[in-house]
Amino acid sequence: MKIFGDIAVNFLVMKIREKSLWFKIVGWAVFIHIILIALSILEVFIYSAIINPGQEQSFYDAHAMESAPVISVVFGIICFFFTTRFLAGKQPKKRLAVALALPIAYIVMDLIMLIPYGINCGEQYFVFILSFGSKILAAFAGAMTIRKT
Repeated sequence: MKIFGDIAVNFLVMKIREKSLWFKIVGWAVFIHIILIALSILEVFIYSAIINPGQEQSFYDAHAMESAPVISVVFGIICFFFTTRFLAGKQPKKRLAVALALPIAYIVMDLIMLIPYGINCGEQYFVFILSFGSKILAAFAGAMTIRKT
């Protein structure tokens, strides 16, 4: 229970006047989105040019819809672990707040981007839980590797 109390206290400590930390968190969340989208595009390009060339566009579209969540989970874990570790290393007392704020910022942005495309959250609940849960856990793990001073 102490961990959740620390998270709440540290999150509240990140006051509005500490705008630079909030801007960094939002900026890194945007940057992680860019990285994951670029990796998805790169994977589909490699798949279509080298692994399985000569298919219809709809085939590659379907492949992208299947591979993008996997790429998001696998590389998202890496990105969130190291980004949280980097941000929390600069302010170790706020490590748990950073570990909570970074994935929340990312998840809010992700949902804002997905809603206009008519993604049915009810049908994709397992993917959302896996993707968002892994990012939250990776951020928490990254924060826990920093010593609180």
